[in-house]
Amino acid sequence: MMEHTVYVEKQDNGIATLVLNKPQRRNAIDPGMMEQLAGMLESLDQDEAVKVIILKGKGEHFCSGGDLKAGAGTTPSIENSRAALKKYCRVVQIIQQMEKPVIAMVRGYAVGGGMSLALACDLIMASESAKFSSNFLRVGIVPEMGALLFLPQTIGLYRAKELWFTGRVVEAREAWQMGFVNHVFPDAEIEEATLSLAQGMAAMPSLPMKITKRITNSTINQLLNAVMEAELQSSPFCAQTEEHKAYKAALRSNKK
Repeated sequence: MMEHTVYVEKQDNGIATLVLNKPQRRNAIDPGMMEQLAGMLESLDQDEAVKVIILKGKGEHFCSGGDLKAGAGTTPSIENSRAALKKYCRVVQIIQQMEKPVIAMVRGYAVGGGMSLALACDLIMASESAKFSSNFLRVGIVPEMGALLFLPQTIGLYRAKELWFTGRVVEAREAWQMGFVNHVFPDAEIEEATLSLAQGMAAMPSLPMKITKRITNSTINQLLNAVMEAELQSSPFCAQTEEHKAYKAALRSNKK
């Protein structure tokens, strides 16, 4: 039986919360987890009782990125890497194309694919403990899951390049100043603040909200498809380089 690495909590006020459920791995994402998340997002988008979706991680962290320790038994290949990446990209496409707004509630780490996943959402609420890093180059691959589009679109080309080329950590207040976080709250208040925002959105007329998201994202989605196709060509190739293999080997031996 497949482990439930994502689960949903529904409320009577039109809000559903999707929870990444691998706290022992800081909610690191893997292909199976992304399949579950994609299915749940599609189901919630069809549920007329749901108006707004919150995405969060269980425990102290949002998501520490791709689980590089996962898939240790599979044969490394461009084909396998491409197949896995397609599942990650599919989640981003669903969030962007679905009509209902998705709020990322981030505390702790949002690293690599975790940061990309947050950027794919419509709004980002961060706790003071939140730490963002688009550290793909550090592990030997190119930015994935739409980050090559979302980050420069949000904070500007030169700031985005700096974050990619250095892999440095951006804490919550700086992320807010840069413009890719909507609000920052103390850790003890982030749940209530995010829920309050979601409740206000759920009380709004739903049809204009759906249409607004669809129109706003229409141009973005055309570019997103092209960016993700480029990712699917480039990142699996980088995953076969000695630099990336060395990073994974060190990680699996707990040297990093």
